[in-house]
Amino acid sequence: MSGASEEHSPSPTARDRGGRILLLLEDNPALARVVATVAQAEGWVVHTCVDTEQFVEALDAVRPGALIVDCMLAEGSGLDVLARIAAVAPDAPVMIMSGYGDTLLRLAAQTAARSGLTRVTTQPKPFAAAALRSFLSQTPGPPQPP
Repeated sequence: MSGASEEHSPSPTARDRGGRILLLLEDNPALARVVATVAQAEGWVVHTCVDTEQFVEALDAVRPGALIVDCMLAEGSGLDVLARIAAVAPDAPVMIMSGYGDTLLRLAAQTAARSGLTRVTTQPKPFAAAALRSFLSQTPGPPQPP
C-alpha cells in the first residue's frame, strides 16, 4: 500500500457511532484536512486515502455511509474507483469533486451512472463547507436501537 491514510483501518468505534463513516479519496493534504474537519464536526468518522489502491482496500474493509472522490489525483483518476464503489456500496451517496471544470464533472457523472451509482453529486472545487454539510446530510446513518 502506498501513501498515507488517516483512520484507514476499520474502527469499531465508528460502527458504534451509527456507521457514519466517510471514505475520502483526496491527495491534497490541505483539502483532505478541511473535509475531515467539517465531516467530523457533523459526527462522521473519516477515512482519508491518497490513492486509488488505498481507497479500494479501505472500501473493502469498512462500510462507508458516504464517499467523496476527487477526479484528478497525482497518480491516477478517481473515476477508476466508481465501478468498485457500485459493487460494494451501491446505495451510498457519492460526491465526485474536481477543480478542472464542468466538462470533467459531467464525464464523471456519466461514468458513475454507467457504473450503476444512483446517488451521485458533482462538486466543483473550491467549494464552501455548506456544500459538504448538505451532501453529508443525505445520510443520517442507520437507525439506532431503542
